[in-house]
Amino acid sequence: MSKSIALAVAAAAFLVTAAPARAGDGTNLLSYAPESSQIVMVFDVADSRDSALLQKGYDMLVAAKPEAKAKLAEIGIDPFKDIDTVMFAGSSAGDDFDDMKQLVIVAEGRFPKDKIAATPGIKKATHAGVTYWTKDDTELAFIHDRLVFTKKGQMKGTIDVALNKGKGKGKSAAASKKAKALRDAVATTDTTADLWMTVLVPESAKADMKQQGMSADTVAVAFNFTADVQAALKIGTDSAASAAKATSLIQGQLAQVSQLAGSMGLAKAAKSLVVAQDKTFVNVSLTVTQAELMALAGLAGMGGASAPPPSPPATKPAPATKPAPTTKPAPATKP
Repeated sequence: MSKSIALAVAAAAFLVTAAPARAGDGTNLLSYAPESSQIVMVFDVADSRDSALLQKGYDMLVAAKPEAKAKLAEIGIDPFKDIDTVMFAGSSAGDDFDDMKQLVIVAEGRFPKDKIAATPGIKKATHAGVTYWTKDDTELAFIHDRLVFTKKGQMKGTIDVALNKGKGKGKSAAASKKAKALRDAVATTDTTADLWMTVLVPESAKADMKQQGMSADTVAVAFNFTADVQAALKIGTDSAASAAKATSLIQGQLAQVSQLAGSMGLAKAAKSLVVAQDKTFVNVSLTVTQAELMALAGLAGMGGASAPPPSPPATKPAPATKPAPTTKPAPATKP
């Protein structure tokens, strides 16, 4: 794992899943996101702290990523206690978002500023009256009392965006005309959910889908955490006809999906799966029980949960004991 602080905090944010406490629904944090953002994801940690399911998930992920836990401890952050809201936003260098060209992480909560500033190897600088620090491939700053992380070399631009001082260098996703498509997509997302994410499908991916007779312009995901996990997926297409075709194709695969899910221990989730069309959108929803999630975690080899142990091999019966050879009597002695 990278030694960067940003990756550590990103890992922490994924450990605690949710939708915005102080920020309402998190949409106001778009004022920190670059106008070129293709993906926005918001977690509400504060509203989900009482979820036993999330606590279990957090414990398992911390156990699986001890290096992230150590890096967070170095800068004095306990994500489950100190973070209230987290937003990720940015654009990808490719089609799969594995390589982010731009990335901004904004966290709301309580942070030890002095300890962060005193982190070994950290370098201090100032831009537009805002102090920021650089460590490895990450830059961080406190802007409007929010802790902001960027990739190295991107903090100055982020400060300009957040302070609305872009001067031709770009505006935020909340204000730029170029970001209207993203804002419209966010408007169709359930931003009241504990975790929500909105994605603009890259143009190259759209072209590939059109060759297969499919269409998807946007994807929105929402999760709510109760005793179970309620998940919803909304796919935005270019027309009602495209949505009807996609709905039909997905429904045609439900039997196979249910069979596969059942083989993975997700029989109840498979039964709850619903696919329906809503004008130009395809809506998919399902509920995954806590037991099913723990079973999946066990299959993934994560700490804190384990898959059912395999049945012991049948014990082979011991081979029959051969009788001892019969001793022949000694021949009679001749006189």
